[in-house]
Amino acid sequence: MKFLRLIVRNALRNKLRTGLTVGGTAFLMFVLLFIMTALTEMEAWQGEAAKHHRVVVQHSTGLATPLPIELENYLRGEEVSRHAEHLQKMNWFGGYWQDKKNFFANFGVDPEPLRQLWDELDVPDAVYAAWKGQKTGTIVGQSLAKKFGWKVGQRITLEGTIYPCNPELEIVGIFTARDIRQEEQLFFHWTYLDELMNGRKIVGTFWMKAKTPEDIPKLKELIDGHTRNSSDPTETVTEKEFADQFMAMMGNIKLLVFSLGTIVLVIMIMMNANTVAMSARERVTEIAVLRTLGFTGGQIGFLVLAESVLVSLVGLILPLGAALVFFNVMKLSPAAQFFPFFLIEPPTIVIATAAAVISGLVAAAVPASLAVRRRIVDGLRQVV
Repeated sequence: MKFLRLIVRNALRNKLRTGLTVGGTAFLMFVLLFIMTALTEMEAWQGEAAKHHRVVVQHSTGLATPLPIELENYLRGEEVSRHAEHLQKMNWFGGYWQDKKNFFANFGVDPEPLRQLWDELDVPDAVYAAWKGQKTGTIVGQSLAKKFGWKVGQRITLEGTIYPCNPELEIVGIFTARDIRQEEQLFFHWTYLDELMNGRKIVGTFWMKAKTPEDIPKLKELIDGHTRNSSDPTETVTEKEFADQFMAMMGNIKLLVFSLGTIVLVIMIMMNANTVAMSARERVTEIAVLRTLGFTGGQIGFLVLAESVLVSLVGLILPLGAALVFFNVMKLSPAAQFFPFFLIEPPTIVIATAAAVISGLVAAAVPASLAVRRRIVDGLRQVV
């Protein structure tokens, strides 16, 4: 880095032009960070789901159609139990607290298998025991409790949107999770929900944990084969496949993000190329003098490329630093209803840094090539 001082001085030769280029780069890099983080948050569940052996039994026509309660008897039977454990009924309640903006994940579930089935959640023994023993009790994630200022012992009412009832719940405890995103959940008793629904025995999905990955195909075969000719056929999927269904509903979001990212990168390259070309053109004679002083063509090319990459990286550091403070430290979100968290992940930082370096190199490729190939005598003759 013995040329660092020279590279910085060249970059600051025209402060206004460099400042405008850095500002434009910073804006484009923020856009790139934003759309990449949005995709990361949408795919967060898929990544977490792939780590587990959980299996979901849903109606073959979709989640809007409930499953018969009688299916539970078969799922608890010996045939299925050889391959799975910790069976749990789960209904997405879809309610909100006080205001429709206060929307979050809330489920009616069987309490007994929760800790074994969702082993990434840390539910203290005392909390678990209290919750199991109280029909109207609920446990909430630590992040969710902080967001709404909830305390243990507080009574809350969920306003139903899917089900025509409003569960009145008492917070008996708070749980934590390895992934902070999973702390944006609330669990209450499925039996209480069923009571509010006048004993209609509505089951959204059955969840269980396969004993080994090799048991998953067998579970699909057994369960779906058992219901194939019934009035309520099932579709048994892994949690990862279940999460994929929701991404599929959004269309080819990855293609959209890739397209936007490509557009951002092209604009950034064109903008930086214009700045580097103008800067190199102004220094034709200066570069020729450097060549006469012993600088090689490779060193001259390196100086031009390094200057361009420096400008691009400064244009990345500014929005990246702001994004990390706002999203990762202050936990702000551009749309809290859809993104409870909007965290800049390490892979996003790596990709953004690579994009900045590549745009800097590509933008300076032609000016650097011309600077290297230009003869010294031609450079000394040229007046700019």
